[in-house]
Amino acid sequence: MELLNPACFKPTILDSAGTGPLPSKPQANAASASAAATSDRGLAGSRGETRLPEASSDLAALLRAALGARWKLLHPHIQARFTLGEGEAQAEYVGNMHQVRCTRLGGLFARAIRYARVLPHQNADEVPFRFDVRPLRSGLGWIKTRTYHFIDEVFSFRSRMLLGENGELLEHFGGGLGMRVRLEVLPNRLVFVDQGFFLHWRGLRLPLPRPFWPGRFVLVHRDLDAAHFEVTIDVVHPWFGPLFHQDGTFERMEAARV
Repeated sequence: MELLNPACFKPTILDSAGTGPLPSKPQANAASASAAATSDRGLAGSRGETRLPEASSDLAALLRAALGARWKLLHPHIQARFTLGEGEAQAEYVGNMHQVRCTRLGGLFARAIRYARVLPHQNADEVPFRFDVRPLRSGLGWIKTRTYHFIDEVFSFRSRMLLGENGELLEHFGGGLGMRVRLEVLPNRLVFVDQGFFLHWRGLRLPLPRPFWPGRFVLVHRDLDAAHFEVTIDVVHPWFGPLFHQDGTFERMEAARV
């Protein structure tokens, strides 16, 4: 694999200015957003004793708990994408990753942690992609499954995103790797930013020293219209620069009902 020129990456700039939407397909049916927001008391951001919410069958409950009052600032289209309708067991999103890129160093890192199946090492264009999200059966959180359909391989991995005991948003990947997550709400956007990485085993967490971090992880969910959205993923190392970049457009499928 040839070393990519870091200039070919287009890291996401987290500003407040929105760009024009991409051409849209006919609008798909989306579940209406829940108008109620959970109380901010005892949730993420509280410095006192944390009272965790009960388990919920709705995906939006995790975001409401993590965002608190900022949930009301989130674009209604994004709220609706994470709201399950009556009888829906999960949300399913499909589309294409227009670019999947990694540098040579990024590819080596992806291969080194291939046991965890967190990042693909391929470089490809217009990769069919599917993303399924369903609520945890116990506790407040999600089980997320991503599937890349590369020409030579189907790369799939699963993770759990949940609210920690102190109200902190955590994501657990395979192989014992975990990430602390901060949410930011911007116009037409929901941004996931890492707050550090850790190893986890049977409820124990061991923070990873910064030199062992893969880099700053930023995922931006940008609303295009009621049916379509754009996702941009960047991993930028403080010493080695951009390692991974992905971007694509997606829509939510009509989920099977139970």
